[in-house]
Amino acid sequence: MPIVPPAKLAELQKNAQRIRNVCVLAHVDHGKTTLSDALLATNGIISSKLAGKVRYLDSREDEQERGITMETSGISLYYRMPAGAAPEDEYLVNLIDSPGHVDFASEVASAARLSDGALVLVDVVEGVCTQTVSVLRQAWVENVRPVLFLNKMDRLVAEWRMTPGEAYLHLQQLIEQVNAVLAGFWEGDRLAEDSRRFEASKTRWREAHGGDAPATEWYLEEKDDSHIYFSPEQGNVLFGSAIDGWAFRTSHFARIFADKLGLASPAKLQPLMWGDHFIDPKDRSRVLNRRQLAKLHGPTKAAAAAPLFVQLCLRPVWQVYESVVVEPNQDRVDKVIDALAIKILPRDRRSKDKRTLLAAIMQGWLPLAQACMAAIVDQLPSPVDAQPRRLPPLVHGAAHQADAAPQSEAERALYGCAADRSAPVVAYIGKVVSVPRASLPEFSAAPGQGGRAAMTADEMRARGRDAVRRELALSRGSAAGTPLSALSLSGTASAAASGTATPAEQPDALAGAVAGGLHIGDADPDPDAGESEILVGFGRIYSGSVSVGDKLWAMQPKYSPGDARTHGFLKQITVRSLYLMMGREFVRLQSVPAGSVFGIRGVAGAILKSGTLASDAQTCPNLAAMHTETHPIVRVALEPANPQDMPRLVRGLELLNQADPCAQVVSQATGERVLVTAGELHLERCLKDLRERFALCEIHVSEPIVPFREGIVRQPAQHGVALGEVGSSGRQLAIISRQPAAADAETAAAAARRGEVTLTTANGLVAVTVRVEPLPEQTTEFLARHVADIQRVVRAASSQRRQRANAAAEALGEDVAATLAAQTEAEDGAAKPSRLSELGPWLQDRLRQTFVRAKGWEPQRVEHIMDGGLRVFGPRRVGPNMLIYSKEVLEQAGASASCWFRQREHSALGSSFTASPCLSEDDDDDDDDDDESEDDGAEALPAAPESAARPAGTIREFEESVGAGFQLAAQSGPLCLEPLVGVAVTIERFVYNGADAAEAERPAPARDAAALSGQIITTVRDAIKAGFLQWSPRMHLAMYRCGIQATSEVLGRVYAVINRRHGRILSEEMREGTPYFMIEAAVPIIESFGFADEIRKRTSGAAIPLLIFRGFEPLDVDPFWVPTTKEELEDLGEKADRENAAKNYMDKVRRRKGLFVERKIVEHAEKQRTLKK
Repeated sequence: MPIVPPAKLAELQKNAQRIRNVCVLAHVDHGKTTLSDALLATNGIISSKLAGKVRYLDSREDEQERGITMETSGISLYYRMPAGAAPEDEYLVNLIDSPGHVDFASEVASAARLSDGALVLVDVVEGVCTQTVSVLRQAWVENVRPVLFLNKMDRLVAEWRMTPGEAYLHLQQLIEQVNAVLAGFWEGDRLAEDSRRFEASKTRWREAHGGDAPATEWYLEEKDDSHIYFSPEQGNVLFGSAIDGWAFRTSHFARIFADKLGLASPAKLQPLMWGDHFIDPKDRSRVLNRRQLAKLHGPTKAAAAAPLFVQLCLRPVWQVYESVVVEPNQDRVDKVIDALAIKILPRDRRSKDKRTLLAAIMQGWLPLAQACMAAIVDQLPSPVDAQPRRLPPLVHGAAHQADAAPQSEAERALYGCAADRSAPVVAYIGKVVSVPRASLPEFSAAPGQGGRAAMTADEMRARGRDAVRRELALSRGSAAGTPLSALSLSGTASAAASGTATPAEQPDALAGAVAGGLHIGDADPDPDAGESEILVGFGRIYSGSVSVGDKLWAMQPKYSPGDARTHGFLKQITVRSLYLMMGREFVRLQSVPAGSVFGIRGVAGAILKSGTLASDAQTCPNLAAMHTETHPIVRVALEPANPQDMPRLVRGLELLNQADPCAQVVSQATGERVLVTAGELHLERCLKDLRERFALCEIHVSEPIVPFREGIVRQPAQHGVALGEVGSSGRQLAIISRQPAAADAETAAAAARRGEVTLTTANGLVAVTVRVEPLPEQTTEFLARHVADIQRVVRAASSQRRQRANAAAEALGEDVAATLAAQTEAEDGAAKPSRLSELGPWLQDRLRQTFVRAKGWEPQRVEHIMDGGLRVFGPRRVGPNMLIYSKEVLEQAGASASCWFRQREHSALGSSFTASPCLSEDDDDDDDDDDESEDDGAEALPAAPESAARPAGTIREFEESVGAGFQLAAQSGPLCLEPLVGVAVTIERFVYNGADAAEAERPAPARDAAALSGQIITTVRDAIKAGFLQWSPRMHLAMYRCGIQATSEVLGRVYAVINRRHGRILSEEMREGTPYFMIEAAVPIIESFGFADEIRKRTSGAAIPLLIFRGFEPLDVDPFWVPTTKEELEDLGEKADRENAAKNYMDKVRRRKGLFVERKIVEHAEKQRTLKK
């Protein structure tokens, strides 16, 4: 097919019914890019002989070198249904190729959000892999309709030498495996939906009758789920080989054999092409099922009969492969070519490369592109059909019903894919792409790029005249001292800026002004002026029509149209350019209607990674943020090799942070720049981009900063702690020394007091007794799983606190009201979800059950914890650690709110401003600026009345300080200042050593409430750390789940590498019908750097690992362990030369953070050592 002109593609955008937005999803190396190349060849973009070799959509150099896709890229293709097909029409297919590697799962999320359908590829030999499940889940979450492509079927013939019957059974099992994954998604959604329905009915009963609803029998409504599965008879399964360029659906062979079998139409044969359906041996015009065949011809013939799919589909394909590749025979090849009635060039017939001849035969007989395009048009929806199903959850949340009726004019336009200019514009930017300036057509002079060589003579003369005018204007402005942005644009450029140009002249004039880097007016500067790398948004327009020069509102995910506090996440932009995405090239457009995928310039600084564009920020919805399967975990610190290049590095990190959907850039309080990535491969890509594109300077990179956690277990302690002056100075624990435990340390009395520490503030006024102990394992796991639920409850209570504080402020005066407003202005303010009132009691009940099942926790104490003793979780109010008040301290605390926010009457006016400690920390786990401002505001409590200004001797006045001390200790533990996990902290006693009345009247700085509050924070923090070290501490390692597929020949080498990296095998199973073993292992992230390369080298490329973050696991080694028993001393000696992995990890982190590390230093290297001295 000749190259399709861009004007033709732009014309097809106007009819949304003829548009198909499709992404290609698969596990790494399952053939996505090869398939994309074959589809590109249909439009003449590349030669069909280069499909699978040129990897056109892999535009990066490192993508070509590694042979894997790292970035999502899109291209628009033209397709016309063949003559005789129904419907015969022209279509625009917007194809989006996505990566398969787990490090780039965020790119898959972007591709799925912009698409309505997906081609899911599965290697028929490797089967359903880890990323196959992940991409299917991504498609499910985004309501993207998939089509299954079973790829690499040539391997079943050429490599594994399966018979057609064996291949059929293998394919059946493979489709069942994929459908089992979809069934799991369906079941999970159905159970969640039923739970919401059940909770809603209980809420309605309580509102109508009061009290709890009567017990009812649980049931699950039946729903038809046949439409979610892949089934060849439905036409949503393709079989083929992308590398050989062929594919088919069962409908293809149904059309061929319908006449031969005497059927009236292929539609009658199509449902019989898959499953146990057989041709009657005596009457070949009849098709029987297995029972009928056994009844007519006996069970023996029925068992040996081949199904229709084997006879009509697989056997012809097998015959071609056997004739050409397996057992080459030129005579048989000639017969096959004649029988298929296809044209093969003489040079291909004589080719010594049998694969070339095979590809020519199969592409002429079963062309891959034709089968895939027909499936896309036939099975996948257009934007008009897809948006009513996809958009309601994006507008109202995941729990909202699909196919819901629109509730406003904007929603009506969204669901209907309204493309007229009067409709509100709503578009979603799935990712921001950084493009070299010369690659964009308005800045390029390359042929075919829309630059100078592609312009007419008149256009070039006009551009030259504009350039002369700009130079004159610049010279005059420089002479007069006028700023560049204040210069008036002459000629056509000024006409465009002032709005007096004709419609035909205005786009060109505007483009000329942008190309010259000028600012069109002071209020509308071009964010890309003077930049070598330009940010282009890759998005999808859902309603309306956007044109060059339009002004739109860019809404970040945190923006809420009805919440004035989120207006900081809203910014107005001007559309500088619109593009048709053509892989490596960008074709300029004047306007883009609804339903299209497009590129847009002008979003720099307004859209960070992703966001919504709308014409009206108040009435148009802000579409939900994307769901992603992976999160960044690997951190490195960056600094320029030349300190003078620091501004370039900062600017480069800003560009990277916008252009990479997963990378995060953190600026520490010390000024250190930290880059957070999803994995080792993602880190390499980001560093390459920084050095070669964004920062353009040499960069020094630190060792990877991997997170750890600190915990304790109920085992004898192996160490003592030198606290120094921790109680008086409040400084961090500086020295950790190992001391053998006393022989009688574990007596009953000592065990009861274990973890109990009493410290006094520096001024001696307050003494705090803290007991630290490990939480039950089930409780820790429960808290870790339900972080998001706990966060929702905390946020809701924060909103309630704000309302109560505002009501109290009205009675105290405007000054206090202003203080409270400043305090609560930075609150996250998330909308309260439905049935949130049920979430707190549900969590409380499940948490109680975890304590009940655990050993060592008395029922009376558990009830006390659940009935107000539990004050707050930590760190950041949602972590797996608890702050608990003893009964004595709880009586002192009085009626302040507990962790479950039970509201009680406050007896004193001052207590209205004193919230629980859980209400004074961050709302989120993010490090956003708004969260930091919230911390500052939460601590700036208003002054209480004079009567309550001085401490009264109870914990009630210092709850904020105690809570802050707990949060600090939970955030940075004593081993290496990493967060704690699984620790319960009980405030046993809080004693205020008050002075006499005469001394109390005398003012003293030490008695100042603020100074005392700070001392209490430090004292509580250090007491918790000291109690922590009385137990046997454990380092918790961040772990990867490692999936490796390998043959038996390299299995031993894989195990050796895993063992050397301190990993462990979780499971091993052999894939049925293949020689592959699927190995699941757990590998510490700290040991994983270089792991993939080592596996590939040791196995000669036969095994490739896939690493996915698994969570944190304790390393069952005390970092302070030393040999103490007689047996240990005999085996290891007094020096314990065996490596202590936990201590090594702890020392690495402490050394990186500049903390004290115990190490032996050779003082006199030249002196002779003798054993006598």
